[in-house]
Amino acid sequence: MTTRIALVTGCRSGFGLAIAIDLAKAGFKVYAGLRDPSTGLTLVAAAAGLAVVPVALDVTVAAERERVVADLVRAEGRLDVLVNNAGVALDGPLELISEAALRKVFEVNVFGAWAMTQACLPTMRAQRSGHVIMISSMSGRMAMPMMGGYAASKHALEGMSEAWRHELAPLGVQVVLVEPGPFKTDLFKDSAPAASDPGDYQGLITRFQTLSKSVFDKAGDPQAVAKLVTRLVRQQHPALRHPIGPTARLRTILKRVLPDSGLELIVRRVTRAK
Repeated sequence: MTTRIALVTGCRSGFGLAIAIDLAKAGFKVYAGLRDPSTGLTLVAAAAGLAVVPVALDVTVAAERERVVADLVRAEGRLDVLVNNAGVALDGPLELISEAALRKVFEVNVFGAWAMTQACLPTMRAQRSGHVIMISSMSGRMAMPMMGGYAASKHALEGMSEAWRHELAPLGVQVVLVEPGPFKTDLFKDSAPAASDPGDYQGLITRFQTLSKSVFDKAGDPQAVAKLVTRLVRQQHPALRHPIGPTARLRTILKRVLPDSGLELIVRRVTRAK
């Protein structure tokens, strides 16, 4: 049986690390991308005895994208799965975040995923097979205050993925969106801090910080997302969207059944200062 080959981006920790290890345990040979290879000690330890190959890969650098994909295809002759997991977060009121911070979020979360997919598609099209898994977010379906910049990037990723789904399905390539709710990752640990002078937004910022701690305490285990990805890449025709997490399905239902005014009322009640 031919060993299936996967390329996963953003494998330092969180979803990427869990996905790389779970795919390897399922029999895949996994090329695990690390923006900074010096941060890969956890990956190397977790991957002991498994077919995991750490590779230096910053998804925003064209030369690194091209090198990794070319080397992989040259060594393996095929590529069956691309998991676009690399991402950065950003919180704060939209008025107060900087242009540079917003551009960085789009550079990684949108353009990085687009460019990685573009680099891998010639091989997948030639095979007439492949799975492209986009690690999106429930923020790509429903934007919350204080997370507008991040949500905007995930909305863009969702739209791009839906279009690619239509374009690539006739060519044998399946595009799938995984939409996690809150999980115990360090995604927002390094996000941009709120402005030094929050002004009218101080109440919202304080409430958001309290809510964030409460949500994180109840957040899910990233291993659940890894298990979902492994199931999806084994399916010949997986569905487009897969919400996952303690609140993801509820938010999906509310988005489907409530008018915008109803959703706005819920968000206002949740985020208003006590």
